[in-house]
Amino acid sequence: MRILLTVLILFTALPCLAEGTEGMVAAADAGMVGTVTRRIEGDRTTLRVAGVITAAVAADFIHALETAPAARPVLVDLDSPGGFVKAGYAMIDAMLRQRAAGRTVVTLVRGSAACESMCFGVFMAGLPRRAEAGASFMVHAPRDERSGIISLRTINEMKARLAGLGTSPAWLQTVADRGGFSGRVDVRERAEDLAHSGANVVTELLVAR
Repeated sequence: MRILLTVLILFTALPCLAEGTEGMVAAADAGMVGTVTRRIEGDRTTLRVAGVITAAVAADFIHALETAPAARPVLVDLDSPGGFVKAGYAMIDAMLRQRAAGRTVVTLVRGSAACESMCFGVFMAGLPRRAEAGASFMVHAPRDERSGIISLRTINEMKARLAGLGTSPAWLQTVADRGGFSGRVDVRERAEDLAHSGANVVTELLVAR
């Protein structure tokens, strides 16, 4: 399933929230599905984002984030092959607004999970940014959502966003040197490597449970 979703993303531009008894909502865009599950755990709210980041996912995620109990920290638990750039940016902006208002927003990728493409940007919007050993990350060039074409504008915007969120400019240059913004290469890194590379991506490396 992950391979299929990744293939779909590459052809459409970077690749949802749910609410029921435990705050669950599901959404689908053009056959691409993601979920966001909300749970209250002790003194924090956990939002688990799994699957493709679509406009519907972003809208539901933002609603869940903004209606989380006041003053409680939020943990954003990510396992996603990425998604649409505009949707991801909306999620990032919402997380930054919550942080600016004084809420702690932590991001986490578990050891069995992956955070790829647009998910990487969402991960960077948290602080601290935690990952379990074995977690996988991937960065590549974003595509224009209308044309599906990789452009210098979309690349520069993504690089500026990542740098603004704290990603080391030196590490971003390393990604570029490896062809990560060329449209031909997906740069993949393990949490352990990111934590010790000076990338300022993973700020807390955890032992996988």
